Amino acid sequence: MIRLTFLGTRADVEENTENHFYHSSLLLQSINAHPFRLLIDYGRIRAYDLSILKPDAILITHAHSDHYLWTLEEINSAVPVYLTRETHDYGTYTPVHSRILTPYENLTLGPFRIFPYRVLHSINCPAAGFKIELPNGIVLVYNPDLVDIITKELILRGVDYYIGDGSTIKSNLVRRKGEMPLGHISIPAQISWCKEYGIENIIFTHIGRDTMKREDDFQEQYPESILAYDQMKIVF
Repeated sequence: MIRLTFLGTRADVEENTENHFYHSSLLLQSINAHPFRLLIDYGRIRAYDLSILKPDAILITHAHSDHYLWTLEEINSAVPVYLTRETHDYGTYTPVHSRILTPYENLTLGPFRIFPYRVLHSINCPAAGFKIELPNGIVLVYNPDLVDIITKELILRGVDYYIGDGSTIKSNLVRRKGEMPLGHISIPAQISWCKEYGIENIIFTHIGRDTMKREDDFQEQYPESILAYDQMKIVF
């Protein structure tokens, strides 16, 4: 059995609600004869310390402080932290047990097969997404912060669950530096990606102020998807 727990679902905004208080973080737990706890992102406003979570490994998407606490604090932990070279080299602190991952090279952590890939989001803090195959064959992608996926055909083909960036529904959070788009793509745009590639299970985390304001009628407007909330669990 695999359990996903959305430990936090809030974007890096001042606004918060009862459902979206902690910064975005996901815990994948294999609950069987060979248990394994994989934590994705560990940011500034968090529900639990590592001493309580006790992950076997941590994956980091990028170096913004709502995803990567080492940007702000030195944390002494024996847990291996898997991150890109750009994230490792950003800021003052680095994890004691860093493991450099390379986008587009497969990685196995416990029972999880992981394919890291590039997403467009920030120039200073280049971001990665993760395509993860669970032991039961279910495939999910995790993109809490992005404006685009560079290789959609490669990444979104064959995906069962899309977990994406819930920063905005209607507000334009995309800006450009030269030809490079930066920021956050809208929820409707990501739903369109999922429809194009036949992904039926669509979940949004990293909930921003625009989405928070529209949450009451979100399900009516976008019945094909759901907004995750802090401590929401999915069991496979």
